[in-house]
Amino acid sequence: MPYMLSKEYLWKEIGDQVVVLHFESGRYYSLNVSGSIIWKGLLESQSQDQIVDRLCSEFDVDQRTAGEDVEQTTCCFLDKKFILKN
Repeated sequence: MPYMLSKEYLWKEIGDQVVVLHFESGRYYSLNVSGSIIWKGLLESQSQDQIVDRLCSEFDVDQRTAGEDVEQTTCCFLDKKFILKN
């Protein structure tokens, strides 16, 4: 499912991590490496399977665990309104 960045946020890649800034509050969120991979994958319209495969190739994690992580992290991004369903 395609996602887009909420208009309230701006993001920047710094090294291998992503930083997300909320305009109004000035709060920022720093995503770890795995969160950054999920973030970029979602905004680049990659499938969940593609993101899971990337996590499995980068880290010592099985498909099931990586899939659960992608699902939970995506829900968190949606709950915080960082991203919206396109």
